Amino acid sequence: MPSPLVKDVEQTATQAYGAVPSLFQETNRYTGVPGAVYVAADTALMGGNLRSPEQQVVLLTLARYHDSRYDAVVHARMALDSGLTPRAVEALLDGERLPHDRLQALVEATERSCEERGWLDAETLKDFQERGVGRGELYEIFAFIGLKTMTGFTSHLADPAIDAPLRDVEASMETVPEKPDTIERQRLFTE
Repeated sequence: MPSPLVKDVEQTATQAYGAVPSLFQETNRYTGVPGAVYVAADTALMGGNLRSPEQQVVLLTLARYHDSRYDAVVHARMALDSGLTPRAVEALLDGERLPHDRLQALVEATERSCEERGWLDAETLKDFQERGVGRGELYEIFAFIGLKTMTGFTSHLADPAIDAPLRDVEASMETVPEKPDTIERQRLFTE
């Protein structure tokens, strides 16, 4: 029998997304916590500083960073719905520069934040600020990093099926992240 949290996740996801995503169906078999965290964070982030197309730039950058096929397909659909062009979606998934400087600044802020674990120096912060990405936007990017690290890692373990309404998007995409041939590991803690 599903826990009250799982039932709440299923109800909230159905209201928000029209169905329970396959990623949540998988996690709900074991725990409702990931789905509950996702829907709460998603709701909060939708009212933030970043507009929908900007959010999708960040989220597609994170899908590429984490090599997450599931997230790439989900956010490709959302990016197209938010007004980004198919070419911009492909550029983001290919790691190519975007022609719009603020959007490119969001890509760079996301990548640098991941690579440097948030330790952005004053010069970098100034550059981002001058390009329209201030601390509020950075803090939202950090929240998206946490959220998409969770979904990326979960999709690597669970390998969820692409939800039926998104299969046409996946079929139309030239670039869909897959598991890399080699996984670089860096030991952060030593004895």
